Amino acid sequence: MTNNNDEYKNLDDTPSKPIESMNLHSILDNSFETDANTPLLGPTNDNQQSPYEEVAVSVSNHDDPTVLCLTFRSVFIGILLIFVKAITDQLFALRTLPLSLDIGIIMLLSSMMGKFLEKILPEKLFNMTVNPKPFSVKEHTLAVIMVMSADGGSSLIPAIGVQRFYYNYYLHHFNAIIFMITFQLFALSIAGILKRYLVWPGAMIWPKTLMTCCVIRTLHHEDETELNQSRWTMSRFKFFWLMLLFQFLWYWFPGYIFPLLASFSFVCMIAPNNIIFSQVTGANGLGIGALQFDWNAWVSFLDSPIFVPFWAHVNIFVGFVLAIWIVIPILYYTNIWESQKMPIISNRVFDIDGYYYDTNKVLNNNSRLNETAYNAYGSEIRLPFGMTVIFGFTMAGFSAAIVHTILYHGKSCVEQFRLSLVDQKNDVHARLMSHYAEVPEFWYYILFVVSLILSTINGYYSESLSGYILLITMILNIIFVVPIAIITATTGFPIGATMLSYVIGSLVLVGNPVSFTIYEFYSVACQSKILIFLILLKTAHYMKIPPRISFPFLILCPIIASIVSYITAIYLFNHIPNICTRQNPQWRCLATETSYSLSIIWAVVGIVRLFGPKSMYSSLMYGLIIGPILPIISWFLCKKLPHIKWLVLINFPIILLAAHAIPTAPAAEYPSWFLVGFIFNYVIYRHAHGWWKKYAYVFSAAMSCGVAVCGILITFALQNNHISFPQWWGTKDVCPLSGANYSGVIPTYRDL
Repeated sequence: MTNNNDEYKNLDDTPSKPIESMNLHSILDNSFETDANTPLLGPTNDNQQSPYEEVAVSVSNHDDPTVLCLTFRSVFIGILLIFVKAITDQLFALRTLPLSLDIGIIMLLSSMMGKFLEKILPEKLFNMTVNPKPFSVKEHTLAVIMVMSADGGSSLIPAIGVQRFYYNYYLHHFNAIIFMITFQLFALSIAGILKRYLVWPGAMIWPKTLMTCCVIRTLHHEDETELNQSRWTMSRFKFFWLMLLFQFLWYWFPGYIFPLLASFSFVCMIAPNNIIFSQVTGANGLGIGALQFDWNAWVSFLDSPIFVPFWAHVNIFVGFVLAIWIVIPILYYTNIWESQKMPIISNRVFDIDGYYYDTNKVLNNNSRLNETAYNAYGSEIRLPFGMTVIFGFTMAGFSAAIVHTILYHGKSCVEQFRLSLVDQKNDVHARLMSHYAEVPEFWYYILFVVSLILSTINGYYSESLSGYILLITMILNIIFVVPIAIITATTGFPIGATMLSYVIGSLVLVGNPVSFTIYEFYSVACQSKILIFLILLKTAHYMKIPPRISFPFLILCPIIASIVSYITAIYLFNHIPNICTRQNPQWRCLATETSYSLSIIWAVVGIVRLFGPKSMYSSLMYGLIIGPILPIISWFLCKKLPHIKWLVLINFPIILLAAHAIPTAPAAEYPSWFLVGFIFNYVIYRHAHGWWKKYAYVFSAAMSCGVAVCGILITFALQNNHISFPQWWGTKDVCPLSGANYSGVIPTYRDL
């Protein structure tokens, strides 16, 4: 454990040189272990730079410790925008078409507010400096970190929705808020404990943070002198605002006037009444031939394709094609497991006749499984075939990720533990951060213990979750998040350990779906929140925010956001008629719907009944055996055939987990997402490299900001006032049968 800047000491005086981009170099895939010959960094100078090109062009290799960070302006802006973001995000999270104030719009709002306060505030107020002009990059960064720490704060809301609307269980407000607060503290404590492995090393790039750094510096005109040698003369600042304006104007079409552009399937339009054609080509089916002309559709579930290096794009697309376009149609149209009674892809579960599975028929008054009723009705639960294939691939993928991490990154993780204490080898940004006192690790351990005690007491008195399950869950989160974070940090592609978490939860909570929803919150949602905190810690690392300044706000701000989100959600639950039901198509609460289906699969039925030896789906469990074998094969081939360079680019965890976002994400998102990645990170990167270096990440941020500004305007000014665009074929679903079963029937609940 450390309590100062010792972890950055003992670096020698050898400068480093930039190497190839992550778009070409395999160092971010299978070979970033610390080499004994890696030069150590000495005092920062103009020649020193990150060895990764993406970092070098986005993050400054200079720091001025005298620049103010913690000011009245930064705290005021951060707290105010937390309220705005928490309310807005929760308001739209329950809508059928969700929208959030993403980091792009937060950076814009905080920049404008900072400059506004710079002009209107007096220099001193009550003998306290409130306006140390000008509004600095570090103030801006701290405000953004404060606001973005609110992300994921409402993860309990889908669980509460499932309990209320499907299981008729009402969690007490006090218990719910304590669950949300301890969830935040758990995630922060685990992120802090793992910081030495997942934030300090230079190889842990976290591509999403580069966009943040790039845009903040662009808004402050800080980076232009460093890129003035480019033949592309337009400043990043001007380019950013031009692209934002373009996207603002364009989004009126897919967002309001011509929604079909968000999921355009020309092939399906040729024969919309042909069932197989619709299932295969429709945006809600397999999406073959479907294209999306909407930036928001591309990034809704997979983040920006510009963040992901091209070698990772290839792995992702190969995995998608294998799972969605090859395995699913071949087996579905042979009617394996009677799959044709259900849609080819769906986020719901069904009974033996293809109707939606009705849990009200198999649960008692305490929302626990009634064995007699289950045997009479529920023993023949069916999964849509697309979901079963994704389950199988995901089981194989995460078990492969664990073995992949041990083989390719195990040595560096062990060495990082030793080097963090004795002989740290890090990049230029670690050298710059050595000027600031680090947060002692035992602070994070204390936070972890306090969270465990509070959540255990809360779980006991609310009869929701026992303490030993919570402890096991948090230990598993620490284990699971390491391979997840390494893949995300080095590729920019978000994945999760959802399948193994569900398997474990099903073993201990079968028959208790209400408790399972809380378990899902503390396991799957907590892993996502840990990644959010790691991204924020890396952003602070890149932007040279003193760790002891950001630490208290990473505790306080998520707590504020959780409380505000909860109050907003409860208000909506109580005041929107038929919310979270199909009777209100504008407020479907898709996350709640998906969470309900998962509670049926893993808690009502359980892994033993659904995937046990006597189940028709038992073969899916072989994924846990096949998955670990594949990275061993690729690792062995890389060792034996080092002259075949492309072997090191094969990443089986990414291939197997590529389609993990389906069925929540439409399959049609993947081809368009890959196409954008190919254009930017292969074509432009190779043939207009100067343009890519200067504008690629700025372009991504501007697109997201343009969508956010226009989307908010459309929602508040038009849709909330029930002002719809006139109906025409561009506003209709031209492929309605893509969500039907093989007989062309759209599923419903069985009539009583």
